[in-house]
Amino acid sequence: MGAAVAGWTVAAVLLQVAGLSLFLYGFFPVKPTLRGFSGAESYRVPSCGSVSAGEQEPALPPDQLRSLYRELSGIPPVYDRLVLMVIDGLPAEFVLGRGRKPPSKKMMESMPYTQSLLAGCKAAGYHAKAAPPTVTMPRLKAMVSGAIGGFLDVAFNFNTQAFLEDNLLDQLHMIGLKLVMLGDETWIKLFPTLFTRQDGVSSFYESANITGTTSQKASRPNMGMYFRFCL
Repeated sequence: MGAAVAGWTVAAVLLQVAGLSLFLYGFFPVKPTLRGFSGAESYRVPSCGSVSAGEQEPALPPDQLRSLYRELSGIPPVYDRLVLMVIDGLPAEFVLGRGRKPPSKKMMESMPYTQSLLAGCKAAGYHAKAAPPTVTMPRLKAMVSGAIGGFLDVAFNFNTQAFLEDNLLDQLHMIGLKLVMLGDETWIKLFPTLFTRQDGVSSFYESANITGTTSQKASRPNMGMYFRFCL
């Protein structure tokens, strides 16, 4: 009798372990990494029979890639410098309101410059819906590559590794633009060799005041500057 009970107990434990493993495998799938970056073929107008199947175009220097990019876009550059400012933890209703209602007067007075741009049709405000999880690292990956994060990214967020898939920042770097980063060190962990200059702040140091050095760093000549502020 005792042996039978022990056997059923072992079988039940094994069944639970198998069920838990199946659940974890289905609920936390590991997304395969598509290494590599698109080359000169992405900067040309698609055509039939221009390149044989399986044949890759030779790598081009940054100045030629930049010329191809401008020729394909057909839009001449107006500015030679871009500042991308990402404010983490800013609810959309603080700027755009909620439920088709404008934000409160107190919220509008707290961000007068942003509200003036929206009121003067010099900026477009909209809600961007993101699938969970919405922690820092998956957000940044989605912004620069369009990749959809998984639930397992919550664990990877605390041990961020270099991002090896095709993305916007690497493409800008390939055409010769210089990138400078000031803010959350997650950017540096994702792109450790990309920035010409960098000044990272820990994601957990939310009281960090890094705005004081912004004007000093922005005064140096750069083609692109990327900032991420922790609020």
